[in-house]
Amino acid sequence: MSTPNAIQLYRRCIRSIKLIRDHSQRATFFEYTRDGFRRHRHLHPDSREAYVACNDALEQVKSMEYYQQMQATKLKENKNKHPPMNYSRDASATSESPSIQATTASEKTSEKTQVVAPWLLSQLPHMHKDDASEYATQLYDLGFDSVSFIEEELIEEDLSFMKTAHRRVLMRQLSKIRAEKELE
Repeated sequence: MSTPNAIQLYRRCIRSIKLIRDHSQRATFFEYTRDGFRRHRHLHPDSREAYVACNDALEQVKSMEYYQQMQATKLKENKNKHPPMNYSRDASATSESPSIQATTASEKTSEKTQVVAPWLLSQLPHMHKDDASEYATQLYDLGFDSVSFIEEELIEEDLSFMKTAHRRVLMRQLSKIRAEKELE
């Protein structure tokens, strides 16, 4: 692959990275892409290694663009499924809106997990928000409904539902928190 194609590919990668909504993921992919292109800049443009590296980068950017298309499609579907509800101001005070009447246990659970999810994100800043809400729900179902209770009683066996890397980092953070509390 010739050098102009590599430059075009780099620009395509950067354009694709700019579309990532999550700041930490965007920064991670940008660093990864920049470092990857820098590592291979010494290769002769017509060499086999350069060709393989460009093909790998092209495959990565295609998968990233596909993922972004799926995210956009998912957002459109969610907007179509849940159109904004407009309630008139003339509704009587005694009649409740359908959304209030339809409050379910899952909504109550999500309200309870709003305390734990931000704490999880503060302990694992690179974690995706969807993972944080899922983990918070799992912790709530296990009985961990407050941050102080989690900091005191949570053990690694309770985190079997988590991804391995998240579990390791969280346990490391908890050990630091517990050590600080012991010093106080």
